[in-house]
Amino acid sequence: MEPLDVEGVVSELKNKLEEEKSSAEEKTVFLNQRLNHALNAGALQTGGALLTRLKSRLFESGVLAQSVSLLELKRAKGNWAAAAALAQLLSSCCVGAEPGDQSEAFDRLLLPSVMSALLSLAARLMKQAEGLALFKKLLDSVGWLLQTHHHLTAQVLSSVQYEKMQVSEDASVSLLWVQLWSHTVSSSRDFVNALSDDSLTLLLNDAVSQLAVSCEAAVGGASVRLLLLLARELRARLPPLLRSFRGLDSLLNKDWRGRGFDQEVDQLIEVLQSSESLVSP
Repeated sequence: MEPLDVEGVVSELKNKLEEEKSSAEEKTVFLNQRLNHALNAGALQTGGALLTRLKSRLFESGVLAQSVSLLELKRAKGNWAAAAALAQLLSSCCVGAEPGDQSEAFDRLLLPSVMSALLSLAARLMKQAEGLALFKKLLDSVGWLLQTHHHLTAQVLSSVQYEKMQVSEDASVSLLWVQLWSHTVSSSRDFVNALSDDSLTLLLNDAVSQLAVSCEAAVGGASVRLLLLLARELRARLPPLLRSFRGLDSLLNKDWRGRGFDQEVDQLIEVLQSSESLVSP
């Protein structure tokens, strides 16, 4: 197999992004096709070093930052499929890159800008009739970033776009977010331990809120399972965090028995009552 010409790919993408005669649509189509091909080619190379180098050079050259700006423009113009594809590619490029001495710029500037673009696009997509499948793909991209870059969790939980999605009347949106958090907790051993108490409280609150406002069994079951996952990971950190959620055991008994996941409900009630006894005066 012919080796991937990393510098050639980076130069080609950068030139296209800076080409004044090309429209945003043309740039997006080119970027999606060329970047997807390059990432696939890099992934096929033995050892993964070439793929890492490609992602790192895309960051160092400014291609990723320029692509975020293009994504914002595409979001405004509403080509949802192309924007979602570009968002997925950007997320992939941010997982496995090695920024070296530019790590602070990568962590504090690029990654938050990518996450902000993903959340903004997701918030727009949930309102589109054809957007649910693309919305799910975007949340997959959010999950990839969170599993690798835990510090982005605080940004997600405190963002206006996330808050809007949490109060969506579409149960599918709520379910996908709960499933994202569950998958992230399950897939990344260090995820929960890396979170601050403030972030954990927000995450617990979101799961509890779904139990309080949703009547969908799928959402309720997923929320109960998420709380159990968090409880198992938090262990000694859990009891103080649950001070704000007294009465949850009563809510579970009243609203969520007989919905198809009684075993999980019983387990969570046991955790809650045990934790309450540890923090009671």
